[in-house]
Amino acid sequence: MSAILVTGGAGFVGLNLVEALLARGEQVVVFGQEAALPAPAGEVFASLPGRLEVVTGDVRDAAALAAVFVSHRIDRVFPFAAITAGPAREAASPGLVLDVNLHGVIATLAGARDAGTVRRVVLPASSAVYGDSAYDHDWLDEVTTPCMPISLYGVTKYAVERAGLRLAGLWGLDAVAARIGATYGPWERDTGLRDTLSPHLAIFQAALRGGVAILPPAPLPRYDWVYVKDLVAGLLALLDCTDPPGRVFNIASAQDWSPHVAACCDGLAAEMPGFTWRHAVDGESPNIPFNETRSRGLMAIDRARSLGWAPRFAPEGAYADYAAWLRQMDGRFVAVASQPQG
Repeated sequence: MSAILVTGGAGFVGLNLVEALLARGEQVVVFGQEAALPAPAGEVFASLPGRLEVVTGDVRDAAALAAVFVSHRIDRVFPFAAITAGPAREAASPGLVLDVNLHGVIATLAGARDAGTVRRVVLPASSAVYGDSAYDHDWLDEVTTPCMPISLYGVTKYAVERAGLRLAGLWGLDAVAARIGATYGPWERDTGLRDTLSPHLAIFQAALRGGVAILPPAPLPRYDWVYVKDLVAGLLALLDCTDPPGRVFNIASAQDWSPHVAACCDGLAAEMPGFTWRHAVDGESPNIPFNETRSRGLMAIDRARSLGWAPRFAPEGAYADYAAWLRQMDGRFVAVASQPQG
């Protein structure tokens, strides 16, 4: 039986992707240096119809990757292992960021090439590839908007996209690239590899404590967050499509989240005893860090829609779903949500 390889499968997006693949009965191999899944995820995944195997290894180790491709007959690949570095880590360890984010993908593609069994690779690009252009354009389009990445993370993701598609073409691999929008939702936690966590995680942690969330002063900047369940549905659409209309796809909500903040937080307050929220006023310091202070263009998703995919969750609906997931977990995941894990 063929299997799907997910490197970085113990991370935030990776866990959601693995869960969705197992739910539809796939055989999944998670590969990574710290590939152990958090205990609650292992419990949830064990109840799903698919089959999961976790293999410990370094994505920069070509020989280890080659062995996985052969031993598990890998036919589809998500090379998603990455370090989402902030400025401090960029300055301290640029070589490590480049090695994991770019060279790890190249090593994975080489393993796919040599195996000769792979029929689709979904490359992990990011909204970060737009960089400076995001502040100069109302809409960010895969074809017409210039990519001007600012962060080292954005630079590596653009390199993954361009180098990955180039090598796939040279090596006879069928690859598509997903420019993943800013994401939040179930399974998000501090893994030690993501230096910038979503403000939504901080809001929900405050809600679970029955505390107060102090957001930055209103109005919040224009920003198109995507709920992780919508993101994963888009990634699966890229995995399954047989005749893609392009090779690069924005996977995002195409919706400004900022006008919905009050309704989202009010709904959360109605469900979480003791939780309150407000915008900071009169020089008050927020306790909810936001990723951006400037408004950004929204990611256009017409090309992804042509695959039959579209986001299902409005911001308010996403918040309600996230709250329901946390209740279902009954504290099993929340208790470890802020602790570094694999």
